[in-house]
Amino acid sequence: MRVQPRPLVTVAVAVGYMAIVGLTWTVVGLDYDAVGDTTTTVVEGIVVPVGLGAVFLAAVTTYLGWWGPAIHEDLRAPRWMWVVPVLMILPGLGVLLGGAGPADRSAGFLLALGIGTLLVGFSEELLTRGTGLVGLRGGFGEALSWFFSCLLFGLIHALNVLFGQSLGSTVQQIGFAFLAGSVLYITRRVAGTLIVCMLLHAWIDFTTFAFSDAAIDDESPFVALAVTQWLTFVLAIVGVVVLLRSSSRYGGRSPQAQPV
Repeated sequence: MRVQPRPLVTVAVAVGYMAIVGLTWTVVGLDYDAVGDTTTTVVEGIVVPVGLGAVFLAAVTTYLGWWGPAIHEDLRAPRWMWVVPVLMILPGLGVLLGGAGPADRSAGFLLALGIGTLLVGFSEELLTRGTGLVGLRGGFGEALSWFFSCLLFGLIHALNVLFGQSLGSTVQQIGFAFLAGSVLYITRRVAGTLIVCMLLHAWIDFTTFAFSDAAIDDESPFVALAVTQWLTFVLAIVGVVVLLRSSSRYGGRSPQAQPV
């Protein structure tokens, strides 16, 4: 590593990323509530700003020399915790199977959305549970590293309130992101790699934006899969408690991977 990991580096990287996204949104005159309505809003609101942010994060991670610990996780979770990311796939699958198809979505829209959500998965995971987590672990034990990585994941969405999203919706999004952050933290630790987190994150965002409420058949039994989201959040918090109690026996760190 070229730079010693520490929390202030994480804060600086987060500020830089949010500044890039915020400045780009200002230049294009973004209305956050309109993002996802058309191909143009997907490109201007997701692909361009997050793409620029992705380049910034990749460059910073390269300079820091943190790619190894950012992508690879040595503190593994028991295999039964795979249930958490698997369950998180189901709500989007329910929307996919229970819908009449994407509402008024052209091939160009879906292509732009696919690229955009992959960029979001890459960028937000690298920022919060990749490079960001490396920096947090450089100054905190695992419990605080988990907490602040989830808090950071929530707070980067606070930017939305400056571009048209209501305060109430923004607060809800921050809370939702914190819980989803715990799911993705578990995913990193059970998979042993951040790449799975990136793909899961992209899947969640893609299925959220690709389908409008009007395209969903409320009578479809697949729509019931949406409730698994809340079960997943509960299991993720339970899993985090289990992992952090284990790490407390090792001076705030978790043991290396063990057969489970």
